Amino acid sequence: MMFVIMELKNSTNLLSSPAALIQYSVASINLFNFIAPPNAYYDFENIYSTEQWRKKCAWISDFIQQNQPDIIGFQEVFSPDALKALCQQLGYDYFAVLDEPEVQSDYVYRHPVVALASRYPITEMANVEADQAACQALGLSQFNFSRLPLRATVELPQFGPCDCYVIHLKSKRSGFDKDDLADSGASGAADFISRQVLGRWASSIQRGNEATFLCHQMLIRKHQKHTPFVLMGDFNDKLHSDLLAAFHQNLRVYRNDIDDKKLAGLSEQQLLAELNQFRIYDSYELFKATTKSNASLALDEFESVKDTDIQLPISRPATHYYGSEGSVLDYILVSSEFDPKQLKNLAHIEQYQTFDRHLVRPDYERDSDSTDHAPVMMTFSLR
Repeated sequence: MMFVIMELKNSTNLLSSPAALIQYSVASINLFNFIAPPNAYYDFENIYSTEQWRKKCAWISDFIQQNQPDIIGFQEVFSPDALKALCQQLGYDYFAVLDEPEVQSDYVYRHPVVALASRYPITEMANVEADQAACQALGLSQFNFSRLPLRATVELPQFGPCDCYVIHLKSKRSGFDKDDLADSGASGAADFISRQVLGRWASSIQRGNEATFLCHQMLIRKHQKHTPFVLMGDFNDKLHSDLLAAFHQNLRVYRNDIDDKKLAGLSEQQLLAELNQFRIYDSYELFKATTKSNASLALDEFESVKDTDIQLPISRPATHYYGSEGSVLDYILVSSEFDPKQLKNLAHIEQYQTFDRHLVRPDYERDSDSTDHAPVMMTFSLR
């Protein structure tokens, strides 16, 4: 999200600080139908064998043990108790899950939930609901998230409380079942495509509303609690999609639109600083900016350093593939406290990683029952 105040030229310089000793890492993993047998996901035939389940849990355990994230957000969880037990065995004493998957019939489940594991105390947790007054203002009589977002407040030593949000936004798959639409009189391909057109637009509207109402609630809470936040999960869309504009919106701010007298009375520089407190950042982009800044400082300070010695981030790897086409669907976004350019900065993004080996170079024995998404992880150091 970027704010542009009309007739204002912003020339804020990038601040730098020495490397901190205290670091924390946050990971997001779509587990791809994590359900313990003999239960099934979506269809009675979708049951893992004992060996498949063992391999799936082993893959997750190996990833966590090798990378040691301090906080992990999970999506597509059908068996939260099994996931909690697995995480506790790996040293994560704190676990948050509030929603429950829906039982379709007997042992067949649908509508998986999100969860969070932490090495540090979780002091508060809640599912995020849309503000009904905001819904009505947008002409919606009611609104429900397809999968309730989770907010867990984690108490990090020397950093303090951090609101950690885990989300799994509505997919692009048709949001309509066959019974949701009356018979159009068409059949065959015409009937199928016409229903898909409407169903996929319904999913797009749902995903856009989810992003908007979630962002609204996150910013209201930040104003009330003054707590830094991290938002992680499967966004099911490219971050710069128009449907996710709430997370990257470029706002032109006109002073005539500002009703708050205190805010309206600020100078241009003060107003920009106040608005910037409620910006939302892509941690990957912050990592790139920090890396480039450090490279420039090294080139300026040390004559022995050459351009070829500096390792800048390569293009962002895909986190999901549909056939041979890759796209980035999984993100970790952060509040302004993680931006080194802000005066209230508390932390710097030191590393951002996408773990896609099982997608681009899969080994059947190791990866056959892993996940169809690439986990992502960011590491930040205290200022």
